[in-house]
Amino acid sequence: MNKAKLYTVEIIMETGKSFSIETLGIYSSQEKAIEAIRALPMETEHMMYNIGEFILDDPPHNEYEDLSTEIKNLMDKGIIDQLIGEDGLFYYQLTDKGKEIAKAKRSKEDWENL
Repeated sequence: MNKAKLYTVEIIMETGKSFSIETLGIYSSQEKAIEAIRALPMETEHMMYNIGEFILDDPPHNEYEDLSTEIKNLMDKGIIDQLIGEDGLFYYQLTDKGKEIAKAKRSKEDWENL
């Protein structure tokens, strides 16, 4: 059975040494979510958009597990680097490649290939 999917558009903002994530909208297709992002202000070095995909009525999933996997994927692709601060905590920053991706105007193919 084919389950219905929902797509969220989120804004990720850097606020000093931390990030905030806020959902801006929920859409019935990835194409509509991409259209919504195109109508928003351009991304900057400190603000970017994300599309999340959810299956309607699916059981909850562990966001922290997903986050660890996603961070590893971004590091493997050379989009972010992991740093260890003087306080011993892990920090992440965009690489030059990551900054270029964040600044580039994305087409549908760009979103699918990230």
